[in-house]
Amino acid sequence: MAVVLGFFVKRYIDKLTDFIDGEISKVLGVKAEIKRLHRKLSRISIYIQDAEKKRHTDPAINNWVKELKDIMYDAEDILDLCLIKGGRLLEVHPSSSGVCSPINLISSCFHCSKFRKNIWNQIKRVNERLDEIKEDNTVIPRLLEHRIEGIQENPVKKSFSPTSPIHVATDIVGTQIVDAVQNLISEIEQSKKRSNVLGISGMGGIGKTTLAQELFNDEMVKKQFSNRVWLHVSKDYSQIELLKQVLRGVRGNDDGVQSRAEVEGRIVSLLSESLLLVLDDIWSASVWRDLLRNSILNGSCRTAILFTTRHEDVATDMRADFVHHVEKMDEDNGWELIRKIVFGNGEDQIISELKEVGMQIVRKCDGLPLAIKVIAGVLFRKEKTKREWKKVVESDLWFMKENENEVSKTLYLSYEDLPGHLKQCFLSCVFYRAITNQSDIIRLWVAEGFVIERSDILMEDIAEDYYKELIASNFLQMDHIFLTGTRFVMHDILRSFGENLMVDEGIIINDGQCANANSLRKIRHLSISNQGDLLLLPKVIIEQKCLRALHLVNCPQIKKIEDHAFKSLKRLRVLDLRDTCIDNLSDSLMKLLHLKYLGLDRTKIRKLPESIERLANLQTLNLSGCESLHELPKNITRLSNLRCLRIEDTPLTHVPKGVGKLKNLNYLSGFLVGHCDSMNKMDGGCDLDELQYLCNLRYLRMDKLERATSTVNRNFVLANKAFLRRLTLGWTMNDNETNEEQITEAERIFNQLCPPPTLQGLRIIDSFLMLPPLGQLPNLKILEIEVGEAIKNIGPEFFGYRNPAFPKLEYLEFKNMPNWEAWVLREAHDVVDPNEDVHASNLNLFPSLKQCFFRYCPKLKNSILPSNRLLQINLCPKLEYVEKVGMLQQLEVIFPSEINQLPQWVSRLINAILHSLQTFYMECNSLLLDSCSKGKQNWHIIQQIPKVTIDSIDRERRLLLNKDSYKYEIKDEFGSFITLVSPLFS
Repeated sequence: MAVVLGFFVKRYIDKLTDFIDGEISKVLGVKAEIKRLHRKLSRISIYIQDAEKKRHTDPAINNWVKELKDIMYDAEDILDLCLIKGGRLLEVHPSSSGVCSPINLISSCFHCSKFRKNIWNQIKRVNERLDEIKEDNTVIPRLLEHRIEGIQENPVKKSFSPTSPIHVATDIVGTQIVDAVQNLISEIEQSKKRSNVLGISGMGGIGKTTLAQELFNDEMVKKQFSNRVWLHVSKDYSQIELLKQVLRGVRGNDDGVQSRAEVEGRIVSLLSESLLLVLDDIWSASVWRDLLRNSILNGSCRTAILFTTRHEDVATDMRADFVHHVEKMDEDNGWELIRKIVFGNGEDQIISELKEVGMQIVRKCDGLPLAIKVIAGVLFRKEKTKREWKKVVESDLWFMKENENEVSKTLYLSYEDLPGHLKQCFLSCVFYRAITNQSDIIRLWVAEGFVIERSDILMEDIAEDYYKELIASNFLQMDHIFLTGTRFVMHDILRSFGENLMVDEGIIINDGQCANANSLRKIRHLSISNQGDLLLLPKVIIEQKCLRALHLVNCPQIKKIEDHAFKSLKRLRVLDLRDTCIDNLSDSLMKLLHLKYLGLDRTKIRKLPESIERLANLQTLNLSGCESLHELPKNITRLSNLRCLRIEDTPLTHVPKGVGKLKNLNYLSGFLVGHCDSMNKMDGGCDLDELQYLCNLRYLRMDKLERATSTVNRNFVLANKAFLRRLTLGWTMNDNETNEEQITEAERIFNQLCPPPTLQGLRIIDSFLMLPPLGQLPNLKILEIEVGEAIKNIGPEFFGYRNPAFPKLEYLEFKNMPNWEAWVLREAHDVVDPNEDVHASNLNLFPSLKQCFFRYCPKLKNSILPSNRLLQINLCPKLEYVEKVGMLQQLEVIFPSEINQLPQWVSRLINAILHSLQTFYMECNSLLLDSCSKGKQNWHIIQQIPKVTIDSIDRERRLLLNKDSYKYEIKDEFGSFITLVSPLFS
């Protein structure tokens, strides 16, 4: 990954400022030399902005920039070493007066006089190298001075809301995509073949993936295909991993399977229902012909294969039944796309004033939607004036010789418009190819120093804003499967563009093939994929000794790393070994003083050494899903800089006492209460008291809460957690021993926790007899109640006395509640006449709710139904009565096979909400489906709903109704639907 020089230098100058004023510079005796370094960098920094722009067309300036980067990397390593070693000196010999004595400290710790002299010489050498840079007469006279006023040069405007990427950055304009989707769906529906192959072809950035996504998410397609699987096929795809993705997509389990034959066998056994398989961005037909075809076609179901490719010969080799060739976007639609992204639905006068210059920008993008979207991201951040937009049109970056196509020019112009910290974060997303989760990538940004610290705000919260800004700028896109924004994807053209930017400092090794690794380039970042059981690093990496990040992708076979490797990687900051078979960590790894991120998720690791305490700089330790790990070392509590500890789904006996000393911890997932062995006297594990000292927590998952004991003091455990956003509480109740005493204890524990008002997401697993007054949490947006075996009734206590109750809740889910019978606003014995129930009638419940789910509540008879946009009632066969719901746009009901007649509560509910209901979906047996067909007993109930889809449980029949047509369809012997009745409405 390439470092952004302007950002790097300014950040380092700020660190030097803090260091000069601190005690460590006095202890090490380097204050004078550090001041010289600060002065020299400040003088050089005024030339950096111009140098970075001109380096692409001037080889001499490019070499000058590279040399300065090398100096900066070395300087940062030196400063970090000073902070680590000097910090240890201060810990060992603190001064009661706050003033340290350098003589006493240096004479008493690890030969400090030698270290002090060595550090002084290193800083002196950096200053000499900076003198050479500053005095380079072949470069400096040609650079313009730009004084950097603040680290956030060219800041991104904060005018967008967190949800704006979903609503304004839409790809759908005009009728081109809509018509193309309908043509493809028609090809699928009209085909008489059991398996048909369709393609979408076109040049990079022209909108192939967008078109495929629209088809994949089409409601009719969802109903037609029980299984839908999306595969992004990269150039360096792993065969076994692609097959596993298909297996998981058809609801299979890939645990324990290693060979291709095993995975294929499981896939074939599960393919009994219709399947839509999307292969996005394939570079060769072999992925279908030689890998996926046999296992897919050997299944007994109907299948549709949709692929996208930028190569016409690949489309030919796929032997597709139909190929849609995507055309360039016309100018009017291009302007419409810019208008939607930049303005949304407002500011009509400004729009008309800017249309002329906007059309000039569209023409420069050559009809490519990706280029238009990215340049719109630039315009979104700029002032909406002709003057500012003309600067974009007239930018010299459109005419860069290296960028021969319009997409590259557009991307570079847009990239240059980003502030330095966002450039750095974008390049990080390019490099960490296997990272697609928001929380994971922001941890890496923090670890690599890309986040600008601000007082009283956690760096992770700042990084989350960066993430939203990259989404809004269209450099990242939300994964269409995870619309909450928790996962992201990156267009291949943007990834290729980013890889070109970081070619001088990072390399990617695929299948043992090393691209462009030579001794003239100093490699700081290395990504490796598809290697055997022993990880061997290129010789040049070992010799240079300057690697900062090692990232493994699709390397499940790796069991060992060569012994001497870590001895040469002393500058490593990030080590990501996830999903490998590594089962132990070498002693040399524990000597990586600079290491900040250690990823061991889903490895075979059996034990962590007590010497892990040496990793003094470690910020993130990921150990989730490590099936062979049963204990954590006690010294893990001495990692004072740790910010994230993930241990969920790892079979630990306990968490060592002392976790509360990790004051910087803000992400703790899998915190176990107590010890699995209640008789253990050596370390009984942690109780809830341990959490009181972790004031920075923003995410917390607790398990085994049934093992909690009374706290020594009665302070509320979570009440002081001002940053806490997400909370998961897990009890493991023994089915044979669950009793009222256990339930009462669970309720006492929850009250003792006292979640703070900042909480936005809450998940409760298996706990209460009576739910606490969660309606009083003012910022709660997501609430999930799962496996509540003891709950029989939910009453007014759930809402509390806040009005409105649940004021910001958007998502509510009740799942696997086997004994739940009723949800009411009032207790039956409290009010005889409903008119007297003043509290219930005046309650404003769930004013912000968007989605509500009832899933597997087999005994539920009576319930209120909150007003929201989407309501799903799934496998609640005993439901008899529901209180009137307010505005409802989408209703989904899924019945078990034994329900033969439409329950009265469904018809009453539909009649009550007919004025707002837009979509009704039902899954039921064939008898109930038939009763809803035209002219039958339930036809009058559904005929006034704008859009109706009813599927039989076996997916052999379906009923489709909208304002223009009615269809009753069954499957033929080929697995295709044929229409029995389809008269148009008069």
